[in-house]
Amino acid sequence: MKISSKRLSFRFFTHEDFPLFYSVFSNETVMRYAWIDKISSEESAYTFFEGFINTGEEVNKDGSYAFAVFSKEGDGFIGFADIQIHSRNNSGGCGEIGYFLLPEYWGKGFATEIANALIEFGFTRLGLHKLSARCNSNNLKSEGIMKKAGMTLEGELRKVRFKNGSWDGEKNYGILLEEWKVANH
Repeated sequence: MKISSKRLSFRFFTHEDFPLFYSVFSNETVMRYAWIDKISSEESAYTFFEGFINTGEEVNKDGSYAFAVFSKEGDGFIGFADIQIHSRNNSGGCGEIGYFLLPEYWGKGFATEIANALIEFGFTRLGLHKLSARCNSNNLKSEGIMKKAGMTLEGELRKVRFKNGSWDGEKNYGILLEEWKVANH
């Protein structure tokens, strides 16, 4: 399965993409605010990576649609993006978007473009009725991306992420299908 945006192309990860995946999840700068610590061994990373391989059009073992994201200009790998499916039924479903970009692609609007593409994919191709995203409360740039993507702050969980020896909060954002339709039509 593939999706695209103005400057980016997204495709499912393949087994050959392990070095790309590892370049994101082993990067201390990228993982600074992430819900997990950076992965420090290829062996443990490969087991984690296996859960993100999609086959066909269905969710992977992790219950998500995980994409390797590339710049259309020069085909450079820029990062990881996914939609985790939390629930589904005949009336829609709920999912959570996530994205991790290599630092050299920060500050160029790519993360906002990824968030918007994932939201559109979730609503138009997966038929979801709500999408959410969350970030470490200290990650103001990620929070800004969620706001730019039209998401609304739904709450903050206090001291739920243990990072670098202390507990951090987590901000939760969401957008409903009907809100997205109004903003995009």
